[in-house]
Amino acid sequence: MDTTSTPTCPECGFRIYNRRFPSCESCGAALPDTLVYSAAERFALQQEEEQRALERARRSGEEDFRITTPGSLDDAVLTAALDLTSR
Repeated sequence: MDTTSTPTCPECGFRIYNRRFPSCESCGAALPDTLVYSAAERFALQQEEEQRALERARRSGEEDFRITTPGSLDDAVLTAALDLTSR
């Protein structure tokens, strides 16, 4: 696994494992926007995860499967905006 391009915190050099979180998990410094996923990217990732979960549920035979991931205000606003622009 090539880790040479793995982003690191500019303050402490800690490897960034979760680009959805706007702060360094080690030192707590705010990460630059270029290292953190945007609201649109987080929304797309959440949609992909929900699709994979639904596919797993279908394959396993679960009938009453519901996604219970908590959304954020950013996601709710982005969903509403996407709904309005897709009409």
